Amino acid sequence: MMMDQYRRAGTKEQERRSAVTEVIATVGDASYDFGGSPSGGYMTTRTHYRFLDVQVFLNLLLIVFLIAGTNGAVAETSTHAGHVNGTAKPVDVVRDPTDVPPAVGDRKPTVVHVTLAAEEVVGTLDPSAGTTYRYWTFNGKVPGPMIRVRQGDTVEVTLRNDASSHMAHSVDFHAALGPGGGAAFTQTIPGQSKTFTFQATTPGLFVYHCGTPMIAEHIANGMYGLILVEPEGGLPPADREYYVMQGEIYTTAAKGKTGMQQFSDAKLMDESPEYFVFNGAVDALTKTHPMQAKVGETVRVFFGDAGPNDTSSLHVVGEIFTRDYLLGSLTSPPLTSIQTASVPPGAAAILEFKASIPGQFPMMDHAMARMAKGLMATFQISGAENATLMHPGPVVDSIVLGSPRVSGMTQADAMSSLREAESTPTGAGTAMAETVAVDSGSEMPMPDMMEHAAKPGHAHGANHAHGLAAAEAEPSLTELNGCLTLANDGKAMLQLLQSSRIYRVEARPLLFSQNANRLVHVTGYFGSVVEVEDPHVRSFVVRTVDELAPNCSVKLSAAAIRKTLAKLTEPVAQGTVGMTDMGFVPAAITVNAGDKVVWKNSSPVIHNVVDDASKALSVVDVKLPSGARPFDSGLLQPGQSFSRVFTEPGVYRYVCTLHEGSGMKGVVVVRPSPLLAARR
Repeated sequence: MMMDQYRRAGTKEQERRSAVTEVIATVGDASYDFGGSPSGGYMTTRTHYRFLDVQVFLNLLLIVFLIAGTNGAVAETSTHAGHVNGTAKPVDVVRDPTDVPPAVGDRKPTVVHVTLAAEEVVGTLDPSAGTTYRYWTFNGKVPGPMIRVRQGDTVEVTLRNDASSHMAHSVDFHAALGPGGGAAFTQTIPGQSKTFTFQATTPGLFVYHCGTPMIAEHIANGMYGLILVEPEGGLPPADREYYVMQGEIYTTAAKGKTGMQQFSDAKLMDESPEYFVFNGAVDALTKTHPMQAKVGETVRVFFGDAGPNDTSSLHVVGEIFTRDYLLGSLTSPPLTSIQTASVPPGAAAILEFKASIPGQFPMMDHAMARMAKGLMATFQISGAENATLMHPGPVVDSIVLGSPRVSGMTQADAMSSLREAESTPTGAGTAMAETVAVDSGSEMPMPDMMEHAAKPGHAHGANHAHGLAAAEAEPSLTELNGCLTLANDGKAMLQLLQSSRIYRVEARPLLFSQNANRLVHVTGYFGSVVEVEDPHVRSFVVRTVDELAPNCSVKLSAAAIRKTLAKLTEPVAQGTVGMTDMGFVPAAITVNAGDKVVWKNSSPVIHNVVDDASKALSVVDVKLPSGARPFDSGLLQPGQSFSRVFTEPGVYRYVCTLHEGSGMKGVVVVRPSPLLAARR
């Protein structure tokens, strides 16, 4: 009886597919009009109204097909982007950016055969969070295969829709002239294939994507790629070529949710993606496939923005695009010396730069909030340093020997800076003198104030190992109390508590804005992170900000300040590090070998915890003891945690790479375990 049931279901499924195939073939042959008719009278031109009727009919047909597929086939359990077989193992959907076909060169036009397979697969969306997603792909990867032809080639395209698919699919080539770019001829149900042919008439880099309604959904689920039509004679040679596409993924749950994620129609229509990705997944081009080059090499990036909604503002930090073939055009001269390339959805660009200095160079969308949603790539450049282009510290006289020194500012600004530099006292006692005067008018006794405010190396809840200062040279930390305000020009100012002394505070703008017009306790050091300080107001670089009172009019006694500060410095749970908007709390922690440290993101901002020289913005910000392995937490959403057991004694310096430039750095000091120390 069970066999009869499966046999009837199978027969019903075959009848359903045959009927749909016949109707779709009829629609594709006679009615799916994209504004033109194929040669030989294959398709007659339809009116605009007839086209709308047919398009509505096709949409309804696809919906009926999906419903019938769900209810009619015993073996099919679900449909749409959220479907996943419970036993399916996630696959790697990331397209290797080096997967670029060889250059066409100087050959004659020929026939090029292309086979694309529409495959719906469960892939890893965010490895660090354990997030998976049901992708719709061309050939099992995102993006689909890069196709490389030359002007004048005849391109024969076969689309095969895998029998395991739950949707009809098609392909629309922006490089093809004809109905729907080929979508009219390739509407293909699961288990079947369609073929069409077009001539590559126009040189350039073009996007292709699925053209089955709802088209935006098929694109958002991964069905896109690039086709390069080289001009006669081919492109000039490049040392490295990479294939990169930017895409958006719309999930019901917020980014960082573990497990299988469902597609959200509502977020797609609201143009609110949870993920922005390069080549299909988070960390695809940072951890999985970082792009390599050597100093002196020309790097060429074939870049496409699949969208379906957002424009990309592509930028490589620390490099300048020497050529930007705007919108993928090879018939117009390229733009030169471009900092950021704007690529709208459904468009492409050919971008080149010459690797000049070794190091890690991030590539991102300069709509920077998208980094927190997964959009980041890395170029790893190796080779000899070039101090002429960049080096730390002041000008090296030997490099510019004989060159006159000129100012890039107005004469008034230059002179005021010079006067300030000449009048600023130097020597080890300067910071101490400023600190002693911090709260001279407050109610806290002077000896206590000096002990608390001028104690070097103090941090809230920090457990410093003996000898840490000697091992890790850092500016001596100072603590100040005062009213934090924001000036009209955006500068943050701190007026010391019960004093007329005012300092400009730097480096922590997010913490300043949320603590404006409050009495605060700040830690940091005297100095500046800007090239030219205000000549009239001394600067103080802030590490942490804590609220003492919600407004500056509150009168605090010395006892109240001590009580508030004591509460702020209460030790956290052993081995636990919290995260504020831009800091680790405590910034330094000491544990024994074998202890576990847990980082908890208690802020509303996405962070990570990284001790890996290959991933930090600056190698001097991270450090590992000999024999210790680097670590990376991946992106931590608000409320998420990361833990690590430390077995190798020594000093670990780590960072949040997303906010390293804003000073988000921490230290873990691991002492030998007490048992090991006793044995010694």
